Amino acid sequence: KGLEYVVEALPEVIKRFPSFVYIYFGATHPVVLREEGESYRNEIIEKIYRLGLFDHVKLYNRFFPLGELLRFLRATDIYISPGLEPNQAVSGTLSYALGIGRPVISTSFANARELITDDVGILVNFRDPQSYTDAILRLLEDEGLRSQMGKNAYFKTRRMIWLNVAVQYSKVFSELVPRQARITERKSLPKIKLDHLVRLTDNFGIIQFAKLNRPDVKSGYTLDDNARALVASASYYRKLGRSVTNPVTIKQKRVLLQLVNTYLDFIQFVSQTDGLFWNYVRYDHKLDRARNEKADLEDASSRALYALAVVSATGALPRKVREKAMELLQSKIEGKAAFSSPRALARWSKALCVLFENKVAVSGLNVEQAIEEQNNRLISLYEGTSSPDWQWFESSITYSNPIMPEALLLGYRAVGHNEYLKVGKTTLDFLIKECFVEGIYIPVGQDGWYHKEGKRNNNDQQPQEVSAMVCALKTCYEVTKDHRYLDLMHCAFNWFLGDNSLNQVVYDGTTGGCYDGVGRKAINLNQGAESTLSYLLARVAF
Repeated sequence: KGLEYVVEALPEVIKRFPSFVYIYFGATHPVVLREEGESYRNEIIEKIYRLGLFDHVKLYNRFFPLGELLRFLRATDIYISPGLEPNQAVSGTLSYALGIGRPVISTSFANARELITDDVGILVNFRDPQSYTDAILRLLEDEGLRSQMGKNAYFKTRRMIWLNVAVQYSKVFSELVPRQARITERKSLPKIKLDHLVRLTDNFGIIQFAKLNRPDVKSGYTLDDNARALVASASYYRKLGRSVTNPVTIKQKRVLLQLVNTYLDFIQFVSQTDGLFWNYVRYDHKLDRARNEKADLEDASSRALYALAVVSATGALPRKVREKAMELLQSKIEGKAAFSSPRALARWSKALCVLFENKVAVSGLNVEQAIEEQNNRLISLYEGTSSPDWQWFESSITYSNPIMPEALLLGYRAVGHNEYLKVGKTTLDFLIKECFVEGIYIPVGQDGWYHKEGKRNNNDQQPQEVSAMVCALKTCYEVTKDHRYLDLMHCAFNWFLGDNSLNQVVYDGTTGGCYDGVGRKAINLNQGAESTLSYLLARVAF
C-alpha cells in the first residue's frame, strides 16, 4: 500500500503545520486478511506511535460505501495516493478525489500518470518519504496553488462523469446509424426543476452571474435577465394550468407567482420615462449609471416589453398581476417606444403578436398595423442584404439569430401576409443549413461572428442561441405543420443533453441550472442567470 512512506514523511510536515491530520480509510483486503492477518496494519500503528504521530494519523479499518467515501473526500484539503505498483491501471478513489475537486499527491503508477498533470496535482517518487514531505508542504504553504489545482481537477474531470461517458458511448453508436435517424431521435425531456432559478433570485431580482452554482451577488442584476426570468416563470405558470388539487402543482405555482411578482417589480424599478428601460443595476440595488449610459438599451428594453406582453396575455395569472404588467406596457407605448436594431424589432413584433393573438386591447395602438410596421422593416433588411447563397437580414450571423425568422412567422400567423411566411421560412432554413451538422446542432459561437463570405466560428456556443432556435422551430412547426421542424426542435434541445461539439451535458439535472457555454475544449461550468433561463425557456417550449 505504501502507507508507511507517507507516515515517515509527516514529522517535518507537523513541525510546520501542527494541526495537520492524515486520514487513511479502508478495510484490509479479505485475501490479505486471510493469509497475513493484520500484520501490515499493526506495523503502521507501531510506526505511528514510534514517531509520535498518534494525534495526527487516523486509521479507519472498515469498508466505506460510496456516499460516505465522498463525504470524507470533500472534507479533505489534499488527497494522497501512495500505491507501490507501477503498472496499476485503475484507482477509483483517485478519480473520485479529482472529480470532487481536490488537489492530489500520488506515486507515478500508470493510472496516476494518465490523470495527474502539473495543474491538478504532484507526482512523487516511489518509496521516498522526502518526496511526500516536499509535495505536502508545497500545497499546504500555498493556499492559492492548492485552490487552483482543485478547481482545475474539477473542471478537467467533467468528461468523466457518467452522464458524459454515456453521451460519448451514444456518439460511437450513432456513427453506425443513418443521419436521418439521428435527427429524429427524441431524448427523454428532464422534469422542469426550479431550484437554481430560486437560488439565483433574491427579493429584488435575479442575480446576473454565478460562481459554479453559487450566486455571485457582487455581479448585480440586469433587465435582460429579469425579463427572461419573467417570461420563463409566466410561461411555466401557464403550462401548469389551473389545477388546484395537485399539491406539487399548487406549491410550484405559489413559487412561480412569487417569482413573477419579483421580476415584474424589477422591471418597474428600471423603467424610464422615454419609453425605454435601464439595464444594469448594482448589487446594492442602485442603477449603474456608467454602464447604462454606455450601453445600447434596445435589446434589454425590447425583452422587457415582450415579457410584459406575455404576462398581460397569460390568463392563468391573477388579474392584479396582469393589470400591473399591462399598465407598465401601456406607459411605454404612450412613451413612443421605438427600435432600430433587427433583434429589438423582432422582439417588439413578437410582443405585439402575443397581444394580438390573445386579444389584449392596447389603448392608442393599432396592434395589427404595428405588427406590419415591424415585420416590414425586417423584410426591408432582408431584401437589402440577402443573396442566393446568403439568405439573411445582416451581413453577419451574430447572436439571438433565430428570433428574426420567428418574428416573421408569428407575424404571418397574426396578420396573414404570405411574404412574412416566405422570408421567415427561408431565413430559418438558411440557419438550419448552417447550424445543423450530421444531426447535431452547432450554433454560431460568440467568440467572433460569422461574416458573409467568411468562416463560421464554433467556439463559445451559448445556451441563449440554442433556446432561440428551439422556440423558432416550435413556431415554424405550428405555422407550417411540417414535422421536420418538430424533429429539428428536439434535435436542437438535445444540445443541452450532450448532443453538442464536446459531447458533454450542458444542463445540470442536480441543481436545475445550466452551464454557461460550450468552449473549444471544455464546458464553462458556471451556472449564471442567462444560461439557466435560456434552458428553462427552451424546456418550457415543449
